[in-house]
Amino acid sequence: TVLIAGLMLGGASLAAAQEGFFRSPVFVLQPGIIHPFSTGASTEFNARFVTAIPLSIPRTTLVGIIQWTPFADNGAGGNANAPVFVYGPVVNVLNQKYWSFDVDGLFSYSPAATGTSDYTHKFLLEGDFSLKLGEIVNAKGQWSSLSAYAMFAYVVSGLPEGVESRDRMVLLSGLSLPLAPWKK
Repeated sequence: TVLIAGLMLGGASLAAAQEGFFRSPVFVLQPGIIHPFSTGASTEFNARFVTAIPLSIPRTTLVGIIQWTPFADNGAGGNANAPVFVYGPVVNVLNQKYWSFDVDGLFSYSPAATGTSDYTHKFLLEGDFSLKLGEIVNAKGQWSSLSAYAMFAYVVSGLPEGVESRDRMVLLSGLSLPLAPWKK
């Protein structure tokens, strides 16, 4: 099984019934906050929708994420609240009964860091910690996959020269709410 932000993907019977490289997708809503570590940056509400596609490679999932901070304003006339598309592989490193840890190498197609509305590609590394709330409270059905997440992301490339290391880091946290498929 693979875990993406606390949502258990696949199972022995499901995996055995599927063939091919790509498995059935899972859809997750992840409302939360995003906290940049740069000086003077504000913490913002972050709306995230994740499509996770487990792969036949053990512990590996391909994700496509749409996220945006609908109330953000960067003060420089830029589109801080413009949608961002993030995609790439997620690898589950540790998967315990009540928590898990994943590492990601993701690409982000998002507004430029210069305050313009131009979109640019960025590459980021991410570490994702999930607390499996559904497991802790012994929830049934679709709520058994409910979790809280904390993701530390570092932008490796795609920012203009002179951007300090601290300005490349953000912390995302919130809840992972399973949308589909529903567990019976």
